[in-house]
Amino acid sequence: MSVESKMNELSTTYSSENVESKWYKTWEDGKYFAPKKGKTGESFCIIMPPPNVTGILHAGHALDITTQDALIRFKRMKGFETLFLPGMDHAGIATQSKVEELVWETEKKTRHDYNREDFLKLIWEWKEKYGGSIAQQQRVMGASADWDYSMFTMDPEANEAVRKCFVNLYNEGLIYQSDYIVNWDPALQSAISDAEVDHVEVQGAFYHIHYKVKGSDEVLEVATTRPETLLGDTAVAVNPNDDRFKHLIGKTAIVPICNREVPIIGDEHVDIEKGTGCLKVTPGHDFNDFEIGKRHNLPIINILNKDGTLNHEGLEFQGLTCKKARNKVVEKLKELELFVKEEKHVHQVGHGERSKVVIEPMVSKQWFVNVQDMANVAVKAVEDDETRFYPKGWENTYFSWLREPKNWCISRQLWWGHRIPVFTCTNCNHEWADEALEPAGCPKCHAAKITQDPDVLDTWFSSGLWPMSTLGWPNPERMKERGFDRFFPTSVLVTGFDIIFFWVARMMMMSYKMVDQKPFDKVYIHAIVRDKLGRKMSKSLGNGIDPIDMVNQYGADAFRFTLAAGSGYNRNINLDPDRIAGFRNFINKIWNAFRFIYPSLDLAKAELPTDLDHHERWILSELNTVTKVMNESIEEFRYDDACSGIYAFVYDKLCSWFIEVSKNILNGDDEAKKANRATVLRYCFRQIVALLHPITPFITEELWQYLKNDGEDLLIQVDYPEFSEKLVFEKDQDDMNKFIEVVTGIRNLRASMNIKPKEEVTVNLFTDDENLSKYFNAETQGFKDLAKLSTLSIDKKSA
Repeated sequence: MSVESKMNELSTTYSSENVESKWYKTWEDGKYFAPKKGKTGESFCIIMPPPNVTGILHAGHALDITTQDALIRFKRMKGFETLFLPGMDHAGIATQSKVEELVWETEKKTRHDYNREDFLKLIWEWKEKYGGSIAQQQRVMGASADWDYSMFTMDPEANEAVRKCFVNLYNEGLIYQSDYIVNWDPALQSAISDAEVDHVEVQGAFYHIHYKVKGSDEVLEVATTRPETLLGDTAVAVNPNDDRFKHLIGKTAIVPICNREVPIIGDEHVDIEKGTGCLKVTPGHDFNDFEIGKRHNLPIINILNKDGTLNHEGLEFQGLTCKKARNKVVEKLKELELFVKEEKHVHQVGHGERSKVVIEPMVSKQWFVNVQDMANVAVKAVEDDETRFYPKGWENTYFSWLREPKNWCISRQLWWGHRIPVFTCTNCNHEWADEALEPAGCPKCHAAKITQDPDVLDTWFSSGLWPMSTLGWPNPERMKERGFDRFFPTSVLVTGFDIIFFWVARMMMMSYKMVDQKPFDKVYIHAIVRDKLGRKMSKSLGNGIDPIDMVNQYGADAFRFTLAAGSGYNRNINLDPDRIAGFRNFINKIWNAFRFIYPSLDLAKAELPTDLDHHERWILSELNTVTKVMNESIEEFRYDDACSGIYAFVYDKLCSWFIEVSKNILNGDDEAKKANRATVLRYCFRQIVALLHPITPFITEELWQYLKNDGEDLLIQVDYPEFSEKLVFEKDQDDMNKFIEVVTGIRNLRASMNIKPKEEVTVNLFTDDENLSKYFNAETQGFKDLAKLSTLSIDKKSA
């Protein structure tokens, strides 16, 4: 077959679209993602952080998938029994909000126009219709997950795990109900977690107000951004070390408008240097004030309804929103001559991540988990290196919360989610937690009529059990079926730093508490993906990058390589489409280089020759070096080093030099040399596609079909290349690098002198190194070919 015919077997341009869809279907249909016993006898498992069922793939998800899938493919090729376990999160608030918006748009109804069962039915219908899109997008990114293992946080199996955990904690007295201050979303009419609050910079003001001191002519000047909350004040605080005010401690202040008499208390929370030195204390509507209130046993007055309007404690302002009441209160203060001044002030105000409304701190009855002892166990596990963070510095973020933990508010006033399994007997008022979905009756008096708590659990409660529940816990048969003993603890958790508090810490606590084991060996905290200018991607800036658009335009391999190449320790990825285009060129470079050498591969032998020449020893030694770099870098999550190593080898060593010096041999008449060179080139490309496969799986699987031996399987489960002491040729590396340095120098000199590329020139080289002189003389033809020389002389340096 002619060279042209051989090259025509491969398309002139690489078509990522056709290749990617073909190979993903092949892998999935052939069950290549399913766990299989490997040569090491060891297992390796990554639980995919479950994306919200409402979601579509964003750049952060794409980075998640790239880094996790690279590890899974790497370990699969290393001979591990691998499991990449996918799933989806029910996303309580997000999903319920989505359906509420839909119902309002289509029927002008709220959820309260339905009974609970009917509204939940609407949500399930919505989930079945729209909830699967992100899984398909994960496939497009190349995720080699075993989809037969896929779980949803509201599946019966997950529900069973949640109820088991809840009942265990409840029966131990670790779950309790209490009045506590929470983030209250007036639009959702539910408590929300800190993770669901966005702090937005707004233009506000400090309002300075006089509080009279009873029985005295003295007044206390208080500055607040929320004058309407004074209706809930139950104290005025000063610092006991403040000489200006400490004589007033124990006296009584009068709250303006409502004329409530409240104590003047001493508390070191008050900053002497900040503001006026006097603090109005509203325990019902400020987190810091709530703590002050607990220390001083202050009463709590709630001035708000669940919808955020003022209640009867708001007096004449009842029924107004906080914003409207604020203006009215200021007007009233002016009438009473108690208003001092207004100072403009820019500050951060919490808004609901979903609702976008201002969050109101509010005291309400909620369910909590006492995490004090659980937190201590989770801290010790990381201190003792049972679980390790990569980069290590992120363990400080983990410690900062767990060493001073707050009890966890787990209840939400929603309908969509895991309903709190606490029941109350209407006959004898007995309260208990039950693993059964519908208990037969009261275990104490056996009455049939019982009621269940209406609230649902915080989404993070089920997420905290995810490594266990996805592997079958607590059902012994399902644990055996899903390989709990083989895959738990899981190997690596890949996630972002922003949920170390909310997810990583809780998985650690729950796992040690429920099964007395760590949930994972390692935690890799990846970079944050930002736009090309380093800004956070957001709808308001319009700078978001759709991963599927990038895949359609540049191919999944190029996009994955871009994300991996940017994934260094302790830095963000500034994602620029031009950079993705650059790495698409790298993918094309590999394709075109292979097309060039492909016709010669008929001459290649299965094993490397023993009579290697200098250039062959050099390229094999360089390849051996990058093989070591790739193995070590992926193992340590240094994807940027892995990518830069293989990129430099392909461009700067293989294509720029080795293929160039191979052209004369491949086009020559010496059949033995041609066979040797073809064998080395084939070996190099077999190694390159195998090394690259974890990061760029599609093009590598395609090229493998032209490189594999008879009887070899798909690349996805071929052995990953290993460093070999037999392929270390340091002298050849040193000599060739000097040759490259000289040729590069000559080329640069030609360019600076504007000598035409094809114009041959005479060059004199001078060196006193006899070995180098001998080597350069042996490479004379190489110098002439690559530097376009007519004559080359090599002499000793003149005295």
